[in-house]
Amino acid sequence: MKTLIRLILAIIVLAYPFVIYFGLLYFKFWQVALVVMVVAILRLSVINVQPSKHFKMGFIGAVLLLLFAVLAMIFEQQVWFKIYPIAISVTLFYVFASSLWTDKSMIQRFAEIRETNIGPEKQLYMQKLTSVWCGFFVLNAMFSTYTLLFSSDKQWMLYNGLISYLLMGALGLGELLYRHLVVMRRLP
Repeated sequence: MKTLIRLILAIIVLAYPFVIYFGLLYFKFWQVALVVMVVAILRLSVINVQPSKHFKMGFIGAVLLLLFAVLAMIFEQQVWFKIYPIAISVTLFYVFASSLWTDKSMIQRFAEIRETNIGPEKQLYMQKLTSVWCGFFVLNAMFSTYTLLFSSDKQWMLYNGLISYLLMGALGLGELLYRHLVVMRRLP
């Protein structure tokens, strides 16, 4: 049951810009804020409490969601709802960038889930790829900020709820193709 709740909450959070846009269009402001707070509290209640990177990111995401919903309700300003995607991009940038100063980059940590023996050449490639993702998160935060400040609510929703995910998928797929067509032939 907990897995099903986690899945539903993950879908809601992924669809967050759509939830906010349509919520504000059809419901009262305080109702939208209350729903977001409930989602955040539910996320906090189902997070696996074992100390791991997944716990930390899930916890940070849920706390940010709750914080911005509370601020939106207190100040009755929708800008607080719209800051969430920016905060997530900045947080992901921080997590990925800070891993560059450790023994394993974030991409290497992901790769080690499937592959245990990663040589120095692959480690260097994974460090560079982690840097590329850092650049993506910075640009994404910038575009999200632009949509917050200078775009309509609909444009904000489309960028933060669709286009940014498509760009993320394109980067991931492009890297996968590049890795299999170019890098894997050169690296042992």
